[in-house]
Amino acid sequence: MQPLLWFDRKEPVSEILGKMVKGSLLRILNLVTIVIVSFFMMPFVIRALGDRWYGLWIFAASIVGYYGFLDIGLSSAVQRFISQALGTEDDEEVKKIFNTALFLFFLAGILVLIISTIIVGVCPFFVKDSADVNIFRVVIFIIGLDVAISFPVRAYIGLLCSNLRQDVVFFLDISKVILRMGLILYFLSRGYGIMTLAAINLFVDIAQYIATVIYVSLKFKKLELKISYISRDRVKKLFGFSVFSFLAAVSDRIRFHTDNFVITAFLNLGMVTHYSIGARIAMYYSQMIQSGTSLIFPVFSKLEGQKDFEQIRNKYILMIKLTSIFSVFGGGLGIIFGKAFIFRWMGPNYVDAYPVLVILITGMLFHSIQGVSAAILLSHSYEKKYSIFVASEAFLNLVLSVILVHKYGVIGVALGTMMPLLLTSMTIIPFYACRAIDFSYSKYIKTIAISVLFGSATYLGCWFFVRNALENEYSSILTLGVSSAVIFLLLNIFVLLNREERKLFKIPL
Repeated sequence: MQPLLWFDRKEPVSEILGKMVKGSLLRILNLVTIVIVSFFMMPFVIRALGDRWYGLWIFAASIVGYYGFLDIGLSSAVQRFISQALGTEDDEEVKKIFNTALFLFFLAGILVLIISTIIVGVCPFFVKDSADVNIFRVVIFIIGLDVAISFPVRAYIGLLCSNLRQDVVFFLDISKVILRMGLILYFLSRGYGIMTLAAINLFVDIAQYIATVIYVSLKFKKLELKISYISRDRVKKLFGFSVFSFLAAVSDRIRFHTDNFVITAFLNLGMVTHYSIGARIAMYYSQMIQSGTSLIFPVFSKLEGQKDFEQIRNKYILMIKLTSIFSVFGGGLGIIFGKAFIFRWMGPNYVDAYPVLVILITGMLFHSIQGVSAAILLSHSYEKKYSIFVASEAFLNLVLSVILVHKYGVIGVALGTMMPLLLTSMTIIPFYACRAIDFSYSKYIKTIAISVLFGSATYLGCWFFVRNALENEYSSILTLGVSSAVIFLLLNIFVLLNREERKLFKIPL
């Protein structure tokens, strides 16, 4: 009988890692593409629309942005349970999870349309200029319709990610970003306005949704859409996991997005700008690292479904090494070249953002390394404990930031964010991850210590040689940064990875 899935249970480790590397690279490329396009497109869109209409666009997008919370962690739950079903080669369970998730996402989409209709009706109460009301209504409805359609597609994306085909997802994302940029440049340069901008986003997103559904339908020949596959037990199963995933996601938003509120309340708005410069660079760094580590989640879920704990332990130590190398790699570049970059990018008046950058990168470095441990917890029924850890960290972050801002200003806020990150990342989360897979915690500590210390020593040597040659120019930063990066990667990969581990990635011996 032809299997439903192409993710073979006996697939060689090298092929699995190859898919992960491919997906990771495309995810990073997707993030880089979004950052670069946003950097260059933002001034163009502001000039084309004007401050007033662009402000209305941002306001509408901010309101609709909260619709994402209606996911309530279902996307993570879909990946987890489909991956587990893959591990046991249970095609019927895959169909039941997929169809149930599709039904729940469809209901969420309907709810989005209802909320959008309500906002359209009450918008005269918060849009003061009567001339803007009708346009705002159209824009809100178009964006809301876009989000509503996106919800059912999340079930298809979950199926792809469970099969380690994130490369398809990110390829379509990159294509969408490029197509959208071209259409915006064409139409807005010819005088079209905010409603055209909303229509372009809807058109491009629908094209991506259709492409995703068609691709999955062609690859999953035996996938069936039947009401009989929608199961109350699967609803309970999905929500039983998603509620804790949702709590963790909300806590993530609190611990990384409340600093500006603390600074506004206790300092002033001007300091928000200075803090956000360092915080934005640190956040991009964290997103880059997490783009790779998040792909391990379906692998661990699949292996847990197979009860293959020996493979889980082997992959855990390998991924800890890899994430340590790349976390120190990105963090070290930010610390060595961050001050010169901020000076060149924003000007000398904003160099005070550099200490914030260093403090946040230090915390996020260890936080990024623990992306693998978090994946272990989420794939081994420790989602409740993990969500409690993250929620506690978010609360401690807020308390410490409020206490330290009085004495240390924005640096105190950064310290308030860093210290809880270090506490959970270096002690609590890895301890429970090791317990979940019966792995030696002392071996984990030794692996982390060797990787971080050797990587730090490598960058210390690089800094010694570049410190006098570094200038506050992009050419100098790029030349010395690339040189340092090459030296770091060569030394760390060949010292920290053994011969067998390098073979898995086809790295020459």
